[in-house]
Amino acid sequence: MKRILGELTPNTGVIYKVDNKTVYIDQEYSLIDNQLNVYEQAQQFNISALQEYEIKVRLNRFLFTKDDWDKSCSALSGGEKMRLILCCLTIKSQSPDIIILDEPTNNIDIQNVEMLTATINEYHGTLIVVSHDETFLAQINLERTIEL
Repeated sequence: MKRILGELTPNTGVIYKVDNKTVYIDQEYSLIDNQLNVYEQAQQFNISALQEYEIKVRLNRFLFTKDDWDKSCSALSGGEKMRLILCCLTIKSQSPDIIILDEPTNNIDIQNVEMLTATINEYHGTLIVVSHDETFLAQINLERTIEL
């Protein structure tokens, strides 16, 4: 994954890479800024200048009610952080070309796995998933797998 992200270079050979938009969702949810609250985090992805009510509608779709908007991101559970990342990706007006998921179901409950699965099934791009969760992998309809 680090080679795909350009964080590691190969010891031998060359990697040819096309310029693309890649989102990496790691196990620590590092896309989330724990210094912000839920609404402020969503605003960080608002590159198309959506109105405040549109941001809040999207937060509601991902089960963040009015009571959650001022909640600190540092207080969110793993499942809530995953939902917030997914919400933020819908707020950003352009879908990434590649989404890389590192063990996405490790820290989330069944409800959040279902939301993640539904969101991924709506995504039309390249998806790279590292997971031991065979049920999840079957539900996201992967076309190719590499088993290590």
